[in-house]
Amino acid sequence: MSEGGRLTVILAATVTLGAALRFSTLGVQSYHHDEIITVARVLPGGFIHMLRRVRESESNPPLYYVAAWTWAKAFGTGEVGLRSLSALIGTATIPVAFLAGRAALDDRAGLVAAALAAVNPMLIWYSQEARSYALLVFFSALSLYFFLRALRSGGHSGFAVAIEAVWLLVALSERRRAAVLAVATTAVVGAALVPLLLFQVNGTHIGWIASMPLPDRLLETGVSFLAGETGHVIAQPARPGYAIVPAVFVALATLLLLRSGSAEERRRALPPLVVGFGAIAAATIVAAVGKDYLIERNLLAALLPLILVLAIGLTVPHLGRAGPALAAALCAYWIVFAVYVALTPNLQRPDFRGVAEAIGPPRTQRAVVGWELGATAIRHYLPDRSERVFGRIAVGEIDVEAKPNVRNLGRSMPPGFHRVSRQLVGRIAVSRFLAARPRVVPYYLLSRLPTGYGSNGVVADGLSRKGSD
Repeated sequence: MSEGGRLTVILAATVTLGAALRFSTLGVQSYHHDEIITVARVLPGGFIHMLRRVRESESNPPLYYVAAWTWAKAFGTGEVGLRSLSALIGTATIPVAFLAGRAALDDRAGLVAAALAAVNPMLIWYSQEARSYALLVFFSALSLYFFLRALRSGGHSGFAVAIEAVWLLVALSERRRAAVLAVATTAVVGAALVPLLLFQVNGTHIGWIASMPLPDRLLETGVSFLAGETGHVIAQPARPGYAIVPAVFVALATLLLLRSGSAEERRRALPPLVVGFGAIAAATIVAAVGKDYLIERNLLAALLPLILVLAIGLTVPHLGRAGPALAAALCAYWIVFAVYVALTPNLQRPDFRGVAEAIGPPRTQRAVVGWELGATAIRHYLPDRSERVFGRIAVGEIDVEAKPNVRNLGRSMPPGFHRVSRQLVGRIAVSRFLAARPRVVPYYLLSRLPTGYGSNGVVADGLSRKGSD
């Protein structure tokens, strides 16, 4: 087999592996809060209604929702059907990673970059999310590829693209006119989205981000890039332990590049390094002095450039087989970890689908109390019509979703309610409390039940209009 044929076979196998990791477990996890917004609030209805919903309830450009609205007409809004769009886009990113790696250095670096992109836990996670992040990574990868190719032949996250644009204007001085035209075209397209951006930037959409300490968010970004979300986005802390092994590989690759790489190889690693860390640095500066967008998933455009640097470090020719062996070991670790996450509910999105199944259909007027941001998701999965409650309500049953370590729930219940069951669903403990007859319970009492979450949401179903206000 020729060298080109062997290269094609290896790349095809890598893409197939990445597709298998993304598509095979699309339906394992239920939707969480943000995905439910896509499914239940943005996509239903006509095309114009969808665009209005994007403007009113999202903080993202409309392209993903246009694609998802069209996709849902053919494949539905179930977990597998709708998430398959992100899985397809995530899979398409893998060959783009190869092209970027080849443009940065050579075919070997391209293959390693493609392999790392195929199995990286963070990229797998957001290739299985009914949101726009897989599309962000795809277009950022394309931007990086054309940027590197322009640099080599010249001789979206806005932060990453801006850094690439400035670099091109400086580096391609002998082709300044072409560079200015390319950058200007991109700027015009971006400017067309400014009115939408100004409308979407408000405290409701992004204000919650600034409530978390900036150093914690930077740590979470590093952990997520190495070990995926592992569920910590859903009212859980970051889990640095899972990032230790890949962090060791990153440190070794960096050391190999610095000590064994040639001056040319280090020079080739500089552009993606600056794009990756520059995007994070720019977001950090903006968070400190202006609008705070800094959270790990909003920095996904920085991940592939950093993977490219890692690939260059692992393919330094002077290493012989040591570099590819390290790359294979890291890929193996990430594959095993992906399987582990698929089998471990505590590392997944909260199982609101399982919670709804555990609660079952309403037998009486009842209230369901749990994590506030999970209220939208539990409403989606409950078998009966339900509504959010903010006033007094007459109920004969209270079902509580809490963290498993909450122990004093019974003592906090309104008078007359006693626990009849407790069931663990993933990392959510579902407790059912019954009363002999329906009792009027104020919202403030339900909202203060000790669930272990920062704030509670209250959902009611099985209601008659009588007894609630």
